[in-house]
Amino acid sequence: MIAALASVAAWVLEWWELWALVLAGVVGTGITPAVVGRTEPTRSLDPALDRAVADAVARAGVPADRVRVLAGGRGPVAFAAGLSPARGRVFVSERLLSNLDPDEAAGVVSHEYGHLARRHVPLRVVVPVAFALAWAVGATLSSDPGFVVGVALVPPAAALTVHVSRWTEHDADRFARERGDGAALAAALVALADEGHVTDGGWLSRHPSLASRIERLCGRAGEGEPSGRAENAGAAGPFRRRR
Repeated sequence: MIAALASVAAWVLEWWELWALVLAGVVGTGITPAVVGRTEPTRSLDPALDRAVADAVARAGVPADRVRVLAGGRGPVAFAAGLSPARGRVFVSERLLSNLDPDEAAGVVSHEYGHLARRHVPLRVVVPVAFALAWAVGATLSSDPGFVVGVALVPPAAALTVHVSRWTEHDADRFARERGDGAALAAALVALADEGHVTDGGWLSRHPSLASRIERLCGRAGEGEPSGRAENAGAAGPFRRRR
């Protein structure tokens, strides 16, 4: 037993650079909210400036203290940072708040908070860590050079990473839809896509297609067909933002 533990310890030490890199990635992900808060000007949702958005966010069940507004010249962006809903934050730019109506902005915030509430960020960290472990084990057990094992693991690693990322996006959409108005989030996606801020990537894109997201947000939410009809490139059928 002692010999086996010693062998495992020796193996871990042999790959210490890899484990140091993994640890740095996990720690870095955890401290991202603090880093963003210190490197960029941020503020809370202002009851005077953002009252309508704050009310819509509250209706969606997102704690106000989890939301930080990026006060600066950033484009319309929103993202979740941190490993848990207790310590993580949702960052949203002032431009996004001004470009969308309150319900649409709340839908985006709720989607991002869904990444924290559903623990998507740790999941996205676990996948590359698992493949790093598989690479280390494979390189140790194989007579081939480590880089050969690494190359062999690239296709499945890439495929799984894309699949997990797309699943988390759909799951965050589901979270937002269950707590608010799926059509409002869909309208926000269309508006951002019209301005070139949401793109449909190729088969290696980590985001699902805009068409599939709108279909799930509206067509499968029990809401029937969207009320308006307008041409929208990339969407699954005609869709118009509600005004």
